Order: sequence, then C-alpha cells, then structure tokens
Amino acid sequence: MKRNLLLLSVMTWVALGFTLAQAQDNGVPDTLYLEIYPGDDVNIYPAEVRFNLRVTNDIPDPYIDSIAGICLPFCFTSSNPAANALIPSAKNNTNVYPFPDLDNSIFRHMPSMADPQERNFMMDYSEQVTGVDWDTRILDLGGGVHFWMSLVPTGVADQRFPGGSRVLVTAMTFWLEDTTTLCIDTCFWPPTARCFIFSRSDAVTYNPQHFLPVCQLVTRPGLPPALSCPPDQQHGSDGHTSGLNFSGEDPDGIIVEASSDFVGQGVENVTLVNLAGLGSASVTGQVEYDVTDHCQGGGLVTVTVLDDVGWTEKCEFDVVLSNSPPEFSLFDTWRALTGYTMGLQVSVTDPNGDEVAGIELDGFWYEPDSLQSPINPPSFDGGNPALLTWVPDQSETGNWICSFTAADACGAEDTHLLTIQVGTPFCGDCTGEGDINLGDVVCLISYLYRQGPPPDPLCMGDANGDGSRDVGDVVLLINYLFKSSFAPCFCCCP
Repeated sequence: MKRNLLLLSVMTWVALGFTLAQAQDNGVPDTLYLEIYPGDDVNIYPAEVRFNLRVTNDIPDPYIDSIAGICLPFCFTSSNPAANALIPSAKNNTNVYPFPDLDNSIFRHMPSMADPQERNFMMDYSEQVTGVDWDTRILDLGGGVHFWMSLVPTGVADQRFPGGSRVLVTAMTFWLEDTTTLCIDTCFWPPTARCFIFSRSDAVTYNPQHFLPVCQLVTRPGLPPALSCPPDQQHGSDGHTSGLNFSGEDPDGIIVEASSDFVGQGVENVTLVNLAGLGSASVTGQVEYDVTDHCQGGGLVTVTVLDDVGWTEKCEFDVVLSNSPPEFSLFDTWRALTGYTMGLQVSVTDPNGDEVAGIELDGFWYEPDSLQSPINPPSFDGGNPALLTWVPDQSETGNWICSFTAADACGAEDTHLLTIQVGTPFCGDCTGEGDINLGDVVCLISYLYRQGPPPDPLCMGDANGDGSRDVGDVVLLINYLFKSSFAPCFCCCP
C-alpha cells in the first residue's frame, strides 16, 4: 500500500513536471540543504549518522508562493563495500504526534548546541492537534541505495509550508558498520523521471537550488576490548562476597580505566579490587560487594573498561537474592491422653539464619466437626520455641488439628498442620490401675529385666504399639511422663 501511494505521488509530480512550466521562484531562489547533524561526525563504531534536510523559502505572497508539495529522490554511496551502510526503517519512520516512537521519526525536533531551539515544522503542526499537518507523508526505503520522499498537504485544513531560512523538513538516520565515506545526494531515479521538484500553490513546479552532495567520513578506530565477567551469583543471606575474577584484553590499544556499577536492590559497595594491568593491553581484577538485604530481588553488576582509543566495553552478571521461609521442627501427628496435661513444644529454624519473630497458633479445631470447641481450650505461649499446653476432656477423644504459622524477617511464612490424636489411657498401663504413672515404668522394667510379673494382659506393655515389649516402650513411657513427649498408644491389644 505504501509503495502504491508513493507511485501515485511520483506520477502526480512527474505529470506536473512535464505539463506545467518549470521555473525558478520569483523571489530569492528556494534552496535545499542537506547537512550532517552536529556531533555525529565523531569516530565511532558502529555509527548512527543523522542528516538534516532543510529548505529556505522566500514567500512575498504567502497564498501563491508557499511550497505546496515536495517530491525528492535521493541516493547514497559508501566508499567501503564492507561498511554495510544502511538507512534502516526502524530508525526512519514518518510518525508525527501523538503516535509512538517519535524518537525515530524523520520529523522529530532536532535541537543541538548550535541551535537549541531547532524544531521540525511538520511535528510542530501535528502537536497543535488541529489537523493542520500534511496528510501525505511518504518515505520509501525499498530501493536499496535509492530512497524517495514525497510530502503533500492533501487535507483541507493542511497548513502551508512556513516561510523562513533553513526550515527543518526531515532528519534521516544512516547506520554504518565500518570505516567509510558516506555521500548522499539527490538523483534521477528511475532514470526516465525527473522528480526533484517543489510545487507552488499557483500550479508552478520548479527545481530548487541546493547544496549537495554531502559526504561524511566515519572511521572505525580498531576493535573494542574483549571483557569477561564472573558467572551469575546467588545468595540466600546477607554478607560480603569477594574473589569474583574478571579480565579484559584489548587487541588494538591499552586499557586505561576500569569501573563497576550495580542496578537493583539489596546489594551495596560494589567495587573492583586487586586491579592489575591498567595502562597495558590486558587487565585483571576482582569484584567485591556486600549483600545488605537478601529479602530484595538483587540486580545486575556491570564491569566497564575504557581504552586509549575511546572504546568502552562492558560485561555483566546477575546477583540473584533469595529467601527461604522458616521450617518447623515438628511431627505431623501427636498423641495425648484424656485427663492428662499435654505439653507440646513447637520450634522453627530458618535456613537463611534470619530472625523469626515468633510462632502463632492460628487454628485449633476438631476434625470431625470443625465447629466443636474444646471444653478446656489450650493455652499457647508464643516465641521460638513455643509451648502448647492442653488437658483434653474425656469427651474429646478423636483428632484435633492445630495450625501453626511462623514468619521470618523478610516476611516469608511457613504453616504447619499438626494432628493431635486424643485417646483414653490404655497401652502402657502395666499395673492395670487405669492411668499412666511411674508405677507402670517400674512394672515394665521389672518384667523385662528382673523376671517380674508381666503386664496383664501382656499386650498392655506395648506402649508404642509396635507389637513387642522392649526397651522402646520403657523410653516412651519415661519421655511421656517427664519430657512432654508422645503419649502411649491407644490400641495395642486385639
């Protein structure tokens, strides 16, 4: 579609050129200037070189004399076939306000130190948001070293070309890959059509005087340094990191400066130490930094070197900070006997060594019926470790669920669900008195090691429910009575 519009525009201007009288303007001759943008003549590689197109237009009679259309074919040459000289479409669009990517528009404003106020008349028109900018704006870059530009005010409200000296029309950007002399000029292309014309409101076309060609030498000052950075780093805690090696080699010059930078959060004091080789073609050193807050996301460390030719080269590596939540040191199930005081100690550890504010009991419910409340509610002493104390009632046999939560200094949480199995005293009651006490421990020890009488029935001595009577059952009873450990099993006999 764009090429069709271009051909239509070209055909229109060609028709004007052959059917209407060509002439010079009656006043001061209108002049086309093509100039390199100030500051783009430095030696860089790869290079982006911008050329500004300006027009001086004398308008004694604005109604008649103002430019009513521009159709210009250009061509460019490069003295170095390996330079890969291009006029890329990504850097040369025809957008005007309020469309995006105005930084790469050929109609962008181009202030400079020489003229801080220089503005593009087409963008100025568009920024008025009144529809006075020229509606037909065509730049066809499909011709390789040839490209076309056609600007026509086709709308009823389109404002006339402004009069004045060296009005900025376009700014075109070329991309160069190597040392070259780039020349840009108007040309006849295709050869059968002369389209280098302006058009006036009184239907007169004329060829403006112009100062072309414009040539620019852009040189490639050797190859940049080659720089190697440390691999990506990952940290789960705060602390100092050192001994991360980097190195740089300059094939065409000497490295005169090395520096580091960090963008992100949680890392400070990024520095280069043990630098060796500054002032030579090879430099080595190490990167050091402090992880001050591993709760943050980390960021990117950049190492930059500068050589004596003006090349800068960078390498980067990520510093990834992470945090793991606290971990509960707790079983998934616990046994408690009705009528006995249960003391359950709950503790957490933090893999990162962070401080844990405390442990919270944020849920306690009966598994068959979550709405049932305990007759004797448990008490909970927070902290780390925390202590859950509870005396289950005879009517509260079954499973009770406890939900514990702990958070570290970074705000990371861990939740642990514990099932408390509540039952009546039975297994381990070696004396048959209906409860668990020191007498049961003595009874079991006497049976196992002193030929004392066995529990009656014998299965009552299986306190841990593993199907046998041994020292494990003795240890369980002692831990339960004196260390607030598991209660004996509820079902040890058939």
